[in-house]
Amino acid sequence: MTTRHETRTLMIGLDGATYDLLDPLVAEGVMPVLGRIMAEGARGILRSTIHPLTPPAWTTMTTGRSPGNHGVFDFIRVTRTGDKPSYTLATSADVMVPTIWQIASGAGLRATTLNFPVTFPAKPIEGVVIPGYVPWSYLGRAIRPRETFKMLKAEGVFKASEMSTDWQHERKAVQGLEENQLEDWVQFHITRERRWFETMMTLIRKEPSELGAVLFDGVDRIQHLCWHLVDPATRDDYQTEEAERTRALVLEYFRMVDGFIAELIAAAGPQAQVFIVSDHGFTRSGKRIFYANTWLEQQGLLGWVEGTPMDDQGRVALDENTEASTLIDWAQTKAYSLSSSSNAIFIRHAENPGDPGVTAEDYPAFRAQLIAGLRALTDPVTGRKVVKHVFTREEAFPGTYSDRAPDITLMLEDYSFLSVLRADAPLKDRRVPYATHHPDGIFVATGAGIAGETALAPLKIADVAPTVLHSLGLAVPDDMEGIVAENAFAEEWSAAHPVRFARAGDGPQAGGDGETLTDEAEAQIRERLKSLGYL
Repeated sequence: MTTRHETRTLMIGLDGATYDLLDPLVAEGVMPVLGRIMAEGARGILRSTIHPLTPPAWTTMTTGRSPGNHGVFDFIRVTRTGDKPSYTLATSADVMVPTIWQIASGAGLRATTLNFPVTFPAKPIEGVVIPGYVPWSYLGRAIRPRETFKMLKAEGVFKASEMSTDWQHERKAVQGLEENQLEDWVQFHITRERRWFETMMTLIRKEPSELGAVLFDGVDRIQHLCWHLVDPATRDDYQTEEAERTRALVLEYFRMVDGFIAELIAAAGPQAQVFIVSDHGFTRSGKRIFYANTWLEQQGLLGWVEGTPMDDQGRVALDENTEASTLIDWAQTKAYSLSSSSNAIFIRHAENPGDPGVTAEDYPAFRAQLIAGLRALTDPVTGRKVVKHVFTREEAFPGTYSDRAPDITLMLEDYSFLSVLRADAPLKDRRVPYATHHPDGIFVATGAGIAGETALAPLKIADVAPTVLHSLGLAVPDDMEGIVAENAFAEEWSAAHPVRFARAGDGPQAGGDGETLTDEAEAQIRERLKSLGYL
């Protein structure tokens, strides 16, 4: 007898979504469906990881564990041993605890997950995995199970070249695009999001699962470059014809996503509980860029390879394929930053007497002095502090895998990303308007058994995983750091569905299927991450 699977829980991810923009869009009639859901259902702020970045934040959301306990801190994994530090891309093998898809699958349910980061190679589950951040030339081979790829091709909805990203295009966007290039940028993401939506709708119809999840990440990409055109606080300052056309297209994008939400909820059915979530929020960047490695150079802690050029374009990373690690003279370096995405400073550990770096004995005092210098740093132009918070690895990422985390993580005063490049001063002007990540994301719930007209107290991003498992009727592993958002559920439903717990280790464990990226595919992903401004 064939089991009929129907959606119990649907998770719609909107990467970087923030009430600061969504509420005005709702008020202006751009997103009526989301507006109704937020008014009639439950909503609250979703507090991101201490450093609100895509890979650690989504992984925290889908595992219920903080980065120190799941092992993902950035788009990259840094290796500090050897003659000089190096890095490779973070993959699903770096996720050291089970995800909600694995837990649901282990409990006999099907799960579908589309476009989430750090899910390649796909770990075996009963259901469908289409990973995010995979090159278009590799995306078809990354789908599990492989038969699903054939079905999606036959249905005409899977077009890898439109679902991944044009790296040549995005490379230009690393520092922000000029106004006359923004229209194409938004249009590309409109096309891309529609492909992911059509794929999800096809899977709900053809290969249904009890747990369905899809991530729309164009919200983040568009806000990075176009925030100034739609934010009520700044949009009136941009009234050129090009700005008006781009603004109209951005509104079309959000109107389209609003329609996607409506159709996905309808397809899931009246029995489904729906959670609309973001990994972090967004806000305007300041007008200045902090060149962390240049500041470290001035402190006598970092040396540059001879001939390393000075950046005079207000960039956070190089446009070409050169990695920041190749610019640094490692024999002269004790502290360094490798990626703009991490907002982190690593301290070089001297493994043997006479090696470059800092000995274990000197490490506490060295780190304390470095932190004091960062806290005291003031912009000579604005007179403002540059760094809002300085976190040690113990503060930011406590847990089993804390030793893999950066030594120091910065939250800059304007929440922006630092630059890893060499410059003639540690602080320089930004060339074009830009927006950045903010710790406050969104949590919105609707559907059968969800509390109505409810304003929730702020939730932690780790709370989403246990809440989703509870929605599915599953027990929550007792080692999850998050807790069930019980106030998001109606009292009658909660009375009939008390929270249950399972002993940690009784369910599925983390582990990959052994597949790895080819060198060519990894190079393509590196290029994409650089083009997005993260490396």
